[in-house]
Amino acid sequence: MAQCVRCGRTISGFTFGKKICGWCKQHEAAQRGEVSEYQPVMATPWKRSEAMPMLVTQAILGVCVAVFVGMALSGASVMQPTSRELLTWGGNYGPYTLTGQWWRLITSCFVHIGIFHIAMNMWCLWMLGGLAERLYGRFTFACVYLLCGISGSLASVWWHSTPTVSAGASGAIFGIAGAVIASLKLGEVSSRGMAQSTMQSLLAFVGYNVVFGMISGFADNACHVGGLLAGLALGALIAKAAPEAKLLPRLGVMLVVGAVLAGCGYQLWKLRAYSYYMMRAGDAIREGRVDAAVPLLEQVLKARPGAAAEIHYDLGHAYWVKKDYAAAERELRKALESAPKDEDILYELGGAQLEERKLAEARESFGKLLAMNPRSGEAHLGLGVASFLEGNCGAAMREYALAEQLEPKLGYVYSRQGRCLMQGKQYDAAIAAFHKEIEMSGNDAETQGFLAEALRAKGMTAEAEAAEKEALRLKNAD
Repeated sequence: MAQCVRCGRTISGFTFGKKICGWCKQHEAAQRGEVSEYQPVMATPWKRSEAMPMLVTQAILGVCVAVFVGMALSGASVMQPTSRELLTWGGNYGPYTLTGQWWRLITSCFVHIGIFHIAMNMWCLWMLGGLAERLYGRFTFACVYLLCGISGSLASVWWHSTPTVSAGASGAIFGIAGAVIASLKLGEVSSRGMAQSTMQSLLAFVGYNVVFGMISGFADNACHVGGLLAGLALGALIAKAAPEAKLLPRLGVMLVVGAVLAGCGYQLWKLRAYSYYMMRAGDAIREGRVDAAVPLLEQVLKARPGAAAEIHYDLGHAYWVKKDYAAAERELRKALESAPKDEDILYELGGAQLEERKLAEARESFGKLLAMNPRSGEAHLGLGVASFLEGNCGAAMREYALAEQLEPKLGYVYSRQGRCLMQGKQYDAAIAAFHKEIEMSGNDAETQGFLAEALRAKGMTAEAEAAEKEALRLKNAD
């Protein structure tokens, strides 16, 4: 921070030219008999004892530094942390922020992307924060900082339609600059000379950083602009609606801006939440985290009730993977209500009913599938499994043969044939069927387990033990 050469008061580091504070300029003008236009929005700094120590600025800076040190001690790179490390420490990321982790709008304002990033931001915070905190007081300054940070985070999520991890205090710092610019322009905070000098410095700061961000391509200008706009609005409202440092008027300003940001956040949620919930749910299912996928898909229904068929189908599939077949059937029936001619839904519904041993209902589902598509190998496969579970291997083998004829590369046909052949003690044919299934569909624990049973029944103990070990390995790998 710079100091006034007349009185020694701390003034903005962005003050160019001769370092004389506005209060000394005003005093000198009064001594010369010139008219002073001083009309304070708030008490002069030396009459507000709480304004001189930059406690809030220091606290914010301390939290940012503490988070950065914590990241470094946890193993994150001090030069360029990864996206995963930034997310772990609270970085802003649309698919997380808009799917329930709203706190990232704030925490991201205290996380930084490397030592140069935090050094630049903390220098700017120290210069601008000290000026704004003395101008507004602690409570107002803290609220301005947080609201501008939230606004910048929302703007970043909105602008980056391709999800991008963002972090840093710059959105809030731009907001502070915007608030002071608006207050100097619209309010009555100082003499005209002080306002003009400080205004020029702030405008130069904002303009330089926006242009630099556009040229470099590294800065998140959406976040900067979002923070700046919120700061301009706050500064204008404070100057016009709450010039006195009184709690209720200032609180009213903060609530109005907070409500506008909440409305923007809700509209952004409506715009993006559906695709982000689906993205995260799909990732969770692929990674085997079905328990995490289910609540995400349930939230999708709230975000877009009109997409019920797709969402209920995905929920049914998630419950299927979880082996909760009753819940899977329930969701698939709901999906079928919205899309009664969807073959995939009918097939999975019949499969869930087979797992529940609801054989008559399963036959009905596969029958409807055949009625819609007489060349559906999947429908014949499902009917074959129903016959097998009823103990009719002859009927099952006929259905499997039809499925193989219609769709030669359909999975699990040969494995199902092998199980029927084992019941008829045709172990050589069963072993051949299991090997063909592995060749066609790839290795899996279930087929290896059936192969081990057939080999052991055939008396091939060593081969059976090898198949059992492979089945166990594949099961543990899953």
